[in-house]
Parts: sequence; structure tokens; C-alpha cells
Amino acid sequence: MLDFLIATAESELLADLLWSLGVVAVEELEEVGDFVTLRTSMGEDHSFSRELIQAAFPDVSISVAHIERSVADTWRIHASPTWINEHVVLCPAWVTSPVATHVIRIEPADTFGLGNHTTTVLALRLGLRHCQTDSLVFDFGCGSGVLAIAVTKILNCQSFVFDIAHNAQEVVRINSELNGVNTTWDSGSHQLNADLVFANILAPVLIAESDTIKDSIHETGLIVLSGMRDDQVEQVLLSYSNCIELERDSGDGWTAVVLRKT
Repeated sequence: MLDFLIATAESELLADLLWSLGVVAVEELEEVGDFVTLRTSMGEDHSFSRELIQAAFPDVSISVAHIERSVADTWRIHASPTWINEHVVLCPAWVTSPVATHVIRIEPADTFGLGNHTTTVLALRLGLRHCQTDSLVFDFGCGSGVLAIAVTKILNCQSFVFDIAHNAQEVVRINSELNGVNTTWDSGSHQLNADLVFANILAPVLIAESDTIKDSIHETGLIVLSGMRDDQVEQVLLSYSNCIELERDSGDGWTAVVLRKT
């Protein structure tokens, strides 16, 4: 587990960032003075996430806490399904699913979320509205693979996935099997000539990787961008000036956007 010691005034913003990075639980521990510790698990290889957090919150103090597995996994007791729309629900693999037209089972392991963060809900909701049946889809920064797996299962898409997290490939494989679909890991140049690309990652990465994201789709392909706070959207879109906006959706201070490359 990682402990983040931070001023109380910034703790909510840091918690938001942790949730957007895909953590499955955040525990808040009171400290002396106007400080709190946020404790969470980010898997064994958390160097990239730590760098992002340190850059966003220069005054945060990060340390490792060794916790018994039985204690670390108590969050699983409280996990529950998340509805994307009236027909689609994301359900933790160990939880009894509600009755729905489409149930997507998710095992997050120690590193990834359950698909219940607003950024994922918005991205999938928009993707399902704009993705055509039998499309070729790329999930860039796939995490547990929930976006690619959902459109593959619901729309019969052919999906490629990639993430820099060290255990992402194995977690995606597990979740693909849980849902009876095939996804392909793409560790190459990502120039897939895809019909649609999902990029549900932090705003600075959406900017830094904008060329990679745009180059992964064909000349009129679709881009679903998520992971942006409301006040970050316009800055991110400057890196996608050769695209036209088709739709955006917002919730809880986050925004996702669908673009078409022109």
C-alpha cells in the first residue's frame, strides 16, 4: 500500500486523482495538524503513477505501508455494480449481477479500478453511442480493459489494447476470459488504422500522446477522450485541432469528448 501525506485542503483533489488513476479504494487517516494520509494500493510497479502525483502535488509525502492481504482486500466487501446506461452494467467479478441486457464482469486485481469512476462511465457511455458494430477499436491506456471488452462484447468489435502498467496485459486477459471475448495486446507502433480509439488517461498524457492517439485511427476515425477535469478540456483540445467535436458528456467535475479526425 502507498501512503500519501498531504494538507487537508488538497486531500479531496488528490483523492480525485487517485480514483482517476484506477485505484479500487482510498482510506483517509487523520494526522496531526491540518494534514491527512490517503492510503491506497497501486500494484507493485507504481513508479509512473507516483511521478504523476508528485508532479501534480509537489508537497505530498509518499511512503510504503506493509498491510496484511486480508486487511487490504476489505474493500471487496463493499464493491457494487455500476450502471453505464439502462442496458449496460459493470459488475465486480465476485458480486451477484443485477438483471441487465449486457453485464460486463471486471476483476481489477490490485492496480486497476472497477470501471465505476466517472471518467470510465463517461467514456464508455459515449463510446457505445458512437461506435459502430464490427468496428476495429483501440483502448490506449486500457487498465483492466473494461472499455475494449465492453464494446467487443456488446458491439462485436475487434479490439486492441495497451497500457504501460506492468500487469495490465495479464489483467486484461483475465477480464477478457471472464466476458468470453478476445482482445489483442498491441505493443508496437499503435498505427492500427482503427475506427475508434479510447484514451481514458490524465490530461497531461492526453496532450503528450496526442500524436500517438490520432495516428492509431484512420483518416476519419473517432477519438473518445476522457480523464479531463472540466477546466482542462479546452487546453487538451488544442492538441486535437485537426479534429471536430461530435459530443461531450460531463459529471462530477469530469468531462469526456468524442472527436472525429478530419
